[in-house]
Amino acid sequence: MGNRGDRTAGPAQVHRLATGVTVAALVAVLPVLVLHVLGAGRVDPLALTVSDYVALPEGYALLAVSSAALAAAGLFVAVAAWRTRLPGAPVLAALTGVWVIGLGMVAAFPTNVGGAPADISAVVHRWGGALVLGLAPVIAMVVARGLVARGSRPVLLVRLTVATAALDAAFLLSHVPIVVLGSPGFPLLGLVERVLYGLVIVLLPVTARALRREAVTWQNAAVSPAPAPAAEVAR
Repeated sequence: MGNRGDRTAGPAQVHRLATGVTVAALVAVLPVLVLHVLGAGRVDPLALTVSDYVALPEGYALLAVSSAALAAAGLFVAVAAWRTRLPGAPVLAALTGVWVIGLGMVAAFPTNVGGAPADISAVVHRWGGALVLGLAPVIAMVVARGLVARGSRPVLLVRLTVATAALDAAFLLSHVPIVVLGSPGFPLLGLVERVLYGLVIVLLPVTARALRREAVTWQNAAVSPAPAPAAEVAR
């Protein structure tokens, strides 16, 4: 009886978690949109990154809200994977923990602005950003592999993960000269980063949606009556 109750509650809980992921992703976007409006004419969105909005009076607080919302979305995904007993859920939980730490580093340690030399805070911020961007497609890939192991075909999730990982690798590699040699960023650094962050944010609800479908499938398989033995049917 307890197991059956768990199976019934599981999809409902995963559905709520998936909804929470979508809401948290939207909350993460709103502060950044506000910063784009407030920073119009002051921060070049094509050349400068979202982190550069910390130069605005409201920048630090709004960026912290966005980071907290992304952390919540990631945690909801990890819990949803755990509730569906997805293969690889413990690995996913560990990766999500590191991802949340990266978001905390990004929020707590602002980057350098106005062409100022990079200080300790800026260095920590960059490493935090690398964790956030680098681990996002890895987390999605762990979920996708778990779903495939269950017999699902999360086509949209896989395609979006591959696209995010490809742009992610190019973006992070472009930062090697900036971090190591102190070279200036390439002209469209801000635009590429915004596209990448957009992919990461979209990846979260897409991952949650795939988990929600898996939870429903798992429940249906769990409650389906087993076929009667051939001998019993013959009677």
